[in-house]
Amino acid sequence: MRVAQSETYRSFLGNLETLNERMNKLNSQVSSGKKLAQLKDSPASSAQLIGMRDQAAEIDQYQTNIDSGSYFLGMADSIFNEVNNLVTSIYAKGSQSASESVTADDRATIGTEIRSLRDQILALANSQVLGRYIFAGSRTSSAPFIVSGDTVSYQGDETANKISVDRGLEVQEGVPGSAAFNSIFSAVDSLLSNVSSNNMDGIQTALGQFASALSGLGIARGEIGANLGLLNNAKTNLGSQETSLKAQQSQVEDANMAEAVTGLSQVQTALQTAMTAGGSILQQRNLFDILG
Repeated sequence: MRVAQSETYRSFLGNLETLNERMNKLNSQVSSGKKLAQLKDSPASSAQLIGMRDQAAEIDQYQTNIDSGSYFLGMADSIFNEVNNLVTSIYAKGSQSASESVTADDRATIGTEIRSLRDQILALANSQVLGRYIFAGSRTSSAPFIVSGDTVSYQGDETANKISVDRGLEVQEGVPGSAAFNSIFSAVDSLLSNVSSNNMDGIQTALGQFASALSGLGIARGEIGANLGLLNNAKTNLGSQETSLKAQQSQVEDANMAEAVTGLSQVQTALQTAMTAGGSILQQRNLFDILG
């Protein structure tokens, strides 16, 4: 008889412990909204979550790269637009100086105006964004262009920095300044030289170089536009990946609140029932009689 009472008591305590553990788990789910509070709750699901969080961090880094790249490329495109306007103004000044009615003194004045416009282009070509020279290729810590007399020379390299914007996808963050500016500065240098020397034929020849210079600038702007398009597409793709990943995380991690609340109510009822059914055991005066 004592053995039977002892086993009944132990079974009762075991049921209480199980029900309490279940109630604590459901209480945690209801209060936190998460069905995984600790790794031990489900090692397999926890491993999935760790992988998903690593993937989310990777997506976040790609998005940061895209935002940075878009900013740099957007600034470059804006600069190219200003440069295009300045080159057009220089061409107009040069065309004015080619007139037979313009005197040598007038040409000297025009030369000064062209030189001022050229210096504005030079400043734009040496633009910095967040402390980096954006037209220096990979040599972003030094100004890419220097001027000596009326000759501007490129000091950067031909390597455009690339950024990783998705798995297996890299995009150029800019274009080397040589591709966009060398032909422009060469045309302006030639124009200034011939304006200063009153060489009418030379002025006409120099003006003929501007079509090629503007074409080179247009090609560089086209590359910028294409890369901005790639970044926009990558951002859209990453947004879709992020949405899908969050849905997967929610499926693994988030509790079904309706089920959790219902389960909690059921456990509380079962616990009350167990306590009532075990009342006679708990009221035993001699525990040693039960344990035998």
